[in-house]
Amino acid sequence: MQSKEFFLSKLEESHDFGGGMISILDLGSGQSRSALPLLGRYPQTRYVGIEPSETAAAAARTLLAPFPNARVYTQLAYEPLPDEAPFDIVLSLSVLEHVKQLDRFLANSIAMTKSGGRIIHRYDLGHSLHPSSIKERFQVFLGNHFPKLLPEHKFVRYVDPDEVVRLLEKSGAHVDGITYHQMPDHKRFLKDFVPTSDEVETLVTRLSEWEFDISPHLSGMQKAKRELLFPAISVWATKR
Repeated sequence: MQSKEFFLSKLEESHDFGGGMISILDLGSGQSRSALPLLGRYPQTRYVGIEPSETAAAAARTLLAPFPNARVYTQLAYEPLPDEAPFDIVLSLSVLEHVKQLDRFLANSIAMTKSGGRIIHRYDLGHSLHPSSIKERFQVFLGNHFPKLLPEHKFVRYVDPDEVVRLLEKSGAHVDGITYHQMPDHKRFLKDFVPTSDEVETLVTRLSEWEFDISPHLSGMQKAKRELLFPAISVWATKR
């Protein structure tokens, strides 16, 4: 199971998908591949993706065709969808580091959520901590210091979780907690290892479970050290 698929499966612990009434808004949804296993288990779930790339959105529509309550809009996620809102769960996966207007994006994620609903933003620091090329290093530098110089589709920067928490609470959400993910060795292992039985699949899944379990004990660790160990961050909030 890929990390994003596992992440979405965790929502089953707190929401009754079996009742067929849960709605999800996926901001920056890409091809929506991560949502397919969850939708396969609960095909009546209302799923809406917002994806600015025409190519990715078209691929998502093809993949989501078997699910009658799934649709994708091709646009940036800065404005509400009045005919679709509100949602039980609004989330983004590996998106915040590419968002140029973070305050508008986070405010919209709250505006599209039901009162008492869940907002989750999981994002990656790998681009800023470990740039894969000189070009990416330069893009991160511009995103951090001169964001106006980068177009939206090339934008990338370091996102401080304290900033995310502040903006969410400013816009009417209560931040419930932060979890830390994707230890580099764990990520490489999960990417390359193919389980050969249900028992092994369960053992492999425990690596991802462990990251959730250890997260409450990491708040006292120095931020720079923690981010090197866990370069993916999830901020969990509830709309007030």
